[in-house]
Amino acid sequence: MNEIQRFKDINGLKAVLVKEYQKQITNFFGNEQKALEFLSNVSASVQRNPKLLECVPGTVLNSFMTMASLKLMPSGVSGEAFVIPYKNKGVMEAQFQLGYQGIITLLYRAGARDVVAEVVREKDVFEIVNGKIQHKVNPLLTKEKRGAVIGAYAIITTKAGGTVEQFMHIDDIHAHAKKFSKSFASDFSPWNKESDPEGWMPRKTVLKQAAKLAPKNEALNRAIAEDNKDSNLSDRLETAKKESEALSMGNLMNHAKSTEELQDQGVDQTAKGGAEEDERVID
Repeated sequence: MNEIQRFKDINGLKAVLVKEYQKQITNFFGNEQKALEFLSNVSASVQRNPKLLECVPGTVLNSFMTMASLKLMPSGVSGEAFVIPYKNKGVMEAQFQLGYQGIITLLYRAGARDVVAEVVREKDVFEIVNGKIQHKVNPLLTKEKRGAVIGAYAIITTKAGGTVEQFMHIDDIHAHAKKFSKSFASDFSPWNKESDPEGWMPRKTVLKQAAKLAPKNEALNRAIAEDNKDSNLSDRLETAKKESEALSMGNLMNHAKSTEELQDQGVDQTAKGGAEEDERVID
């Protein structure tokens, strides 16, 4: 368990949320009944996935509070958001992950008139004509008879009446997930076929791609940014940021060193006419 104190049980987690955060959760939802429903769903989520109790407590609390701040419910039936446990450099941590239904909920809040996201199967009639998606399904065929999933698409109808349409082949979807999702290979990942027989995660992937071109609000932008923290890209950006900061600090140190050297030579950069004095000394 390392030196970090974990939650002993579900009641321990819920007690902290009630004592420290219930008022804040109520403010997020603007409704005490919704806040109680949220807390009940947190307990149900941890019961379904007790590995969360082995995670660093701060990561668990942050993940659920991120969810509450977006007014989304922990996924059970809702499919709005998940908290996924996974190992990060040998330490169990919890990670917020936006669900397929959560993106739809936030798109409607952002003003979308209609949102459609579907999987395409082998026996379906599917075409893309001049950028417009056409998908026909034989209602007399079961999902099994329609064949394996070969892709997924999303169509977002904006407030102005236009559409944003996106299709991805299933191989491209899985390649994208393997490349970017840190929790893709986790035993508790919603990408597992057993956890996702309806193909919600492929739909979510194309919805996120389509949402890049659709009108958004602050909540949707923040939700996608939080969801991207599950991405390996997030680690790369963090590394790049640290390298950039280190480089900037190096430049500042070099500048400070140069300033000291100039001052040793008798150059006062704060004096009036400093530029002329610099030229005279350097010459």
